Amino acid sequence: MTIPKVQVWPTFQATHITKSSSDQYDIPCPYILSKKVLGTGSYSHVYECKNSVSGTHYAAKRYSKKLVYGMESMLQSEFQVLKAVLNGHPNILLMIDYFETSEYFYLVTDLANGGELFERITGAPEGKLSVAETRSVLSTLLSALVHLHGNNVVHRDIKAENILFASRTRDSLMLLADFGHAKILAHGATASDCSGTLSYLAPEVIARSGHSFPVDMWAVGVLTYFMLSGYMPFDCDSDEETKQLIATADYLFEPEEYWQEILDEAKDFMARCFQVDPSKRLTAADALEHPFLSGPTISPVPSLASFQKLRDAVWQLHKNQRSSTNMTLLERIDSPSSSSSRLSLEPLQQRLLGERCYSPEQVTAFSTPVVSAGVSRQHSLNNIHTQQMKLTPSLAARNGKASFVM
Repeated sequence: MTIPKVQVWPTFQATHITKSSSDQYDIPCPYILSKKVLGTGSYSHVYECKNSVSGTHYAAKRYSKKLVYGMESMLQSEFQVLKAVLNGHPNILLMIDYFETSEYFYLVTDLANGGELFERITGAPEGKLSVAETRSVLSTLLSALVHLHGNNVVHRDIKAENILFASRTRDSLMLLADFGHAKILAHGATASDCSGTLSYLAPEVIARSGHSFPVDMWAVGVLTYFMLSGYMPFDCDSDEETKQLIATADYLFEPEEYWQEILDEAKDFMARCFQVDPSKRLTAADALEHPFLSGPTISPVPSLASFQKLRDAVWQLHKNQRSSTNMTLLERIDSPSSSSSRLSLEPLQQRLLGERCYSPEQVTAFSTPVVSAGVSRQHSLNNIHTQQMKLTPSLAARNGKASFVM
């Protein structure tokens, strides 16, 4: 069977996924992959990769075609979700590119070298986070959820393992990742499959009674409990017992010594997330206004309005300076058919944009260290900030720094 020639993937069916001859993949791959695996999933491996033209480092999630055969809708859904949040949010791990070879599909994203929130919680001196640290994580996460829910995207797998950091520094940029279970829901629509991680699942997911955006807020409650105590609110020896506790929101603030110094506002916040009736649960927007998070100790969340102003200013710069023959990536971001989410100054000819190509080269170590090219997001933002300073110094001083609080 011959795979049809298409320029943009993923538009495919199960019958299209088959081993093909190498002459169908005649485009050189601009990405070089490290042989070291950064992470492993059920159907994929994650590698650090580098764009051989720009030198910028990213993460490449590689899916085996053999393993996802017959489950293309799952992979298709993840890509559609990533496209739905195309214009991005500073705290969402963004899609950079995607392409396929004869054996694999590749999803290229921001590179997060700072590890998981889970590691920061379990590795803390007391095995838990302080109230101030918990507030900081929640304010950032909820801002990202407001953006997702506003774009009709429900994440469905909010957990400490899916919250990453761009670097190991204490004030590193936090990134919400892994949209493998995410779903786009039309207004009033619900999902009925049982998808996600059991300890974080909402009652309506387990009951298969139809679920929507409130499931993310139940998971936020679980995450809050975990950050403040170091253990899970619903976690028994058997899955059935865990499901029973979740079904009735049967949780306790025990042992008492773990919770005696925790603010009543924090407990109320979790109680409002742990509502069995999803219609009574806090929304992401309401949660940001809850007394537990709205106190004076909360660091300001990057403003989406100022983020948009900076983006529009850079877009205007490129609109004024572009040639008639070269279309910049920022133009593609404003295009309805755009398949890239990166606010970057890289020209299109440096990107595959979903085409088929030869398998990427794999190396033991990169000749260009990540620090010299910059972690992808910060590298791009620095470029944008530099150009913005040339365009309008006053606007850059007002918006550029505040929009991307690290």
